[in-house]
Amino acid sequence: MIQKGVILGFLICFLMACQSKKQTAIIQVSDNQISLNGTWNFIAANNLSEEKIILDKAVEWDTLSVPGNWDTTEKYATFKGKGYYQRKFSIPEDLQESQIRIQFGAVYQTSKVWLNGVLLGNHVGGYTPFEFNITPYINQNKENILVVLADNTYSRGAWWAWGGISRSVTLVKNQKVRMVRQHITAIPNFDDETVAFTISYKLENNDDRTVKVDLNSEILFQETAVLSKEHQVVLQSNSVQVSNISFTQKLSNFKLWDFNHPNLYQLKTALLVDKIEQDEQKDNFGVRKIEAKGEQLFLNNKPVKMNGFNRVHDHPKYGNTEPDELVQKDMLDIKSLGGVFSRLMHSPQAPNLLDFCDKIGYLIIEEIPVWGDDDPQTFKGNPLTKKWLSEMIERDYNHPSVVGWSVGNELRDSIKPWGKKTLTKSQLYYINSMLDHVDDLDKTRLKTYVSLTSYGKNTDQTNEPFEKLDLLCINSYGDAVKAAKSTHEKFPGKPIFVSEIGIKQIGPATEGELSAQLIDQLQILKTLPYVVGSSIWSYNDYRSDYKGTPASGFREWGVVNEKRAPKKAYQQIKKIYKN
Repeated sequence: MIQKGVILGFLICFLMACQSKKQTAIIQVSDNQISLNGTWNFIAANNLSEEKIILDKAVEWDTLSVPGNWDTTEKYATFKGKGYYQRKFSIPEDLQESQIRIQFGAVYQTSKVWLNGVLLGNHVGGYTPFEFNITPYINQNKENILVVLADNTYSRGAWWAWGGISRSVTLVKNQKVRMVRQHITAIPNFDDETVAFTISYKLENNDDRTVKVDLNSEILFQETAVLSKEHQVVLQSNSVQVSNISFTQKLSNFKLWDFNHPNLYQLKTALLVDKIEQDEQKDNFGVRKIEAKGEQLFLNNKPVKMNGFNRVHDHPKYGNTEPDELVQKDMLDIKSLGGVFSRLMHSPQAPNLLDFCDKIGYLIIEEIPVWGDDDPQTFKGNPLTKKWLSEMIERDYNHPSVVGWSVGNELRDSIKPWGKKTLTKSQLYYINSMLDHVDDLDKTRLKTYVSLTSYGKNTDQTNEPFEKLDLLCINSYGDAVKAAKSTHEKFPGKPIFVSEIGIKQIGPATEGELSAQLIDQLQILKTLPYVVGSSIWSYNDYRSDYKGTPASGFREWGVVNEKRAPKKAYQQIKKIYKN
């Protein structure tokens, strides 16, 4: 059993290290986790050397909150480039035999991390988590200095490239043997009335000896155990291994998850070595099946048509940090408007948003930020985008609300006129190779790519990734009905989801309204048997420096404005979607 006294000692020493005038800490304890969230020192420094920064005592630096974005402050509202964060912490001597890792929920976009002047590593990608084992670099008996670089120079799309440490930073204490993650699939079979379960354990052994690991798993519903499984693994020294178990249960013993009945189960697993608990993990999941059959989409063996909203992770006060109060208010509001399904936006979602969607029954396609006619990432087998997909799927695999993965949005050539644009060969190779990668990681969800070219005059089955897509997602900012019909004619036999629909920016609150043309299109789309739904771009107005943005600095596509004040469009779309 993990020693609570060790955790208490860790906390006391950590609190003593936070008595700086500039740094405060909000400390949350969850078994073996210590939060480094709070006030950090900060400097914006495009012209200073990294060597100078990591040795600086930060006396003249500003302070910013973590999680946070520097661009929510007046001083750094338009700063692009390198921002450095610094804070200090201490640990007790009795942790010398433990493994200590530092985990970052997300840092936008390119990051580097130093501990006590030693470069731990870097990470490219602003929306997915990463960690470093800091055990060899910790000062056991004195203060530690942590420095983090966040560089928001890289930008894609029309959303704001919010800079900074946007998710939590956590110190995690592990034993030498730990569970990196557990994935569970629970797929109902409606023919033989069973549920097929697979649990995949990813285990790490940092010991120099081979160990025998016992894994004791329980599945709980409303805190009551409904079944248990035991599994034993021989874990080689200094290795990472994946071990799976599979089994079936009667379907009648389980409640299904859907948008009206979001029944959640919990997988709780204890990892033991020599009968001593070394680690424990808990993950929520749902029993549900999403699939495309012919030109329809099925949820739990029932055909469904579902509408929704694109929501941009953006707020004048919060940036893209996604606090619970904002996420929960927005998603409940979206459901009240009749939304139950969408590709919310062009990046992996915040974990707390996915947790909440699990609870309320909102279905999501997650996407990585590959976008437009000039994206430098679009080449076959790109290792960076494969990494983004792997990090997203690894983190979000257990969420029943996540029903699909998208590998990009609106890729197209930059030369041909609108209406004749197609994918370039490089873009097509990129999409196909990433769809293959997704299939290697997860065969239980929909694979898709969001197209702006599927209905073009020059498009056919040789230059669109038709064969590998489960769901055809299309965006339209003109005649969406014509676009859907043309896509269906070119690529029959698969369901179509209008993943973005709009005609023009709706305008500011409170007078902004949907055009009559858009209202007609939304009504007609509901009658097309192969169109399984549509998603308004967008729920909220959002900050942008993209071409066509009004002088306010916010793109006014939303049915609510950036502060969530509703427009006339709010009631218009509610009437369409709720009916």
